[in-house]
Amino acid sequence: MRRKLPNRRRSESRRVVWQSPLNPSAAEQTIYISIGFFEDGLTPREVFYDSGYRTGSDLETLASDVCICLSIFLQHDGVSMDDFTKSLARELNLRTGKAEFASLVGVFIAELLKPPAWAAQVLAAQEQEDQV
Repeated sequence: MRRKLPNRRRSESRRVVWQSPLNPSAAEQTIYISIGFFEDGLTPREVFYDSGYRTGSDLETLASDVCICLSIFLQHDGVSMDDFTKSLARELNLRTGKAEFASLVGVFIAELLKPPAWAAQVLAAQEQEDQV
């Protein structure tokens, strides 16, 4: 079942810097995405690719399609984000020695798991409502 999003909702634009974990000499790639949140202001329900790859390139199309697939996933019930992330490929970063997501799918999901900049304010307002 799809969770319909309100017509107006909070969103946050983010700058994501990614470097392939398997190629120590890979250049950093800066990608911009926007995340739309559900009515609670904290739960991500959509992600849009904004820019970062050359216009018209295969990578731009891939990044955009990944965001569309993730948005569809986020708006439907049945699979939790934790279960989904456990299934994604991880690789040992040859620069840092730490395991991390191996592809843009994981990189975008890592951004979805981060709370928005206003999370503390929303939680404080919820606490005040609970006390009333």
